Amino acid sequence: MNRIRIPQLLRRAMACAAVAAAFAAPPAGAQQKPVNLTIGSFAQGSSWYVYSVNLGELLRGVLPPGSTVDTPPLAGGLANPQLVASGKAQLAFGMAVVGAWALEGKNGFNAPLPQLRALVGGWDDYFLVPIARGTGYDADMSGFFKSVRPKATVTLLQRGSIGAFGGQQLLEIAGADEKSLAGQGGRFEFGTFDMVKNRFADGTGDVFVQVATLGHPSITEIARNTQITFLAPGKAVLEQMNRRYGWETKALPQGTFPGQDREVMLPSTTTVLFASTDMSPELAYTIVKTVCERTDKLRAAHKALAGFDCANRTWTRETTGLPLHAGAEKYFRERGWLK
Repeated sequence: MNRIRIPQLLRRAMACAAVAAAFAAPPAGAQQKPVNLTIGSFAQGSSWYVYSVNLGELLRGVLPPGSTVDTPPLAGGLANPQLVASGKAQLAFGMAVVGAWALEGKNGFNAPLPQLRALVGGWDDYFLVPIARGTGYDADMSGFFKSVRPKATVTLLQRGSIGAFGGQQLLEIAGADEKSLAGQGGRFEFGTFDMVKNRFADGTGDVFVQVATLGHPSITEIARNTQITFLAPGKAVLEQMNRRYGWETKALPQGTFPGQDREVMLPSTTTVLFASTDMSPELAYTIVKTVCERTDKLRAAHKALAGFDCANRTWTRETTGLPLHAGAEKYFRERGWLK
């Protein structure tokens, strides 16, 4: 019998092990260890909460055994960046314009949050929608406060919400900030959606400004029950909203809400799913891959996602407001979308 030296046996064993490892190795970007995720969104009934619940369901099907995905109805537009930066949520839904503010530490953020990173942007369209009670007058927003109703009562959601924050920005540029309006005999009032709807119903509220997706339920309800006018910010106002605060401009399509008989150019932004640099590239890759390859399931969950398509520049800085996470960049490059 031929003798085989020990070094030869070792070399053969190592070669066999290498082949076995090659076949057993997970594909690039695969997530192997169990993870515990919390997804930040907003209150029950909100678009983001619906997105979060359905994304959570998809992720539970692809993450390693033993993983958990929690989708609590909490936080919101201005709170979610801080939630992710502090590690209280591993990913969250937010607005591209707010992400840019958080990154730089301005407009509601006391300090920069440089660790924030985008996963997928462009989920939907959000508009900063100003409506006024009554009809039969010019819809110019600045002119409304000068000649139509200088003593208007403006209703906004709670201070600190993105709706109130964006509304105050828009009203200030339109010449109807809280101090100026008070000088004319008008006032601001902050509260809930129920308060706003009641004010319009009983005639004690004149203007409501809110950030809204297509078919926003509260604006739809007000438009069905009360005659309203969709105010139109002038071109100069829209340009200032972009230059000073980073809002984009987009047309709210005619017929989006009851009684809206023309399109209106408004400040706009879009939803972005984001994480932080604490998230591993492998996990980020898995999340982005799941979103982009199971988009049909997400679209079926909410009509605001009807046009959502990962191939539609969902990785650009204009769409995300944040730098891309390394794992997201890897996925988009593999698909050939990001050069």
